[in-house]
Amino acid sequence: MYGWLGKTKHKLLLSYGPPDKVSDDAAGGEILIYIKNYSMPFNSDPGVNPFQNSQQQKMYFINPDGIVYHFLVKYQELPPTQVQVIR
Repeated sequence: MYGWLGKTKHKLLLSYGPPDKVSDDAAGGEILIYIKNYSMPFNSDPGVNPFQNSQQQKMYFINPDGIVYHFLVKYQELPPTQVQVIR
């Protein structure tokens, strides 16, 4: 991701496509946010959700001139979308 520092917003959009979200950076620029959800094997114990759901957010900070000046990656665990009940 360090490779994007100093590059243009245009090049970022050509590479990644449109962002999932756009936010204001409070300095006249914007933040392009790309979101990816993961479901990874987590637990083999029957009766327990066998997958861990998480989300990755890649945030690219774009200055008013259209140049990437900062980036941030966040990971967040998501609650299960389904609960398996065994009787």
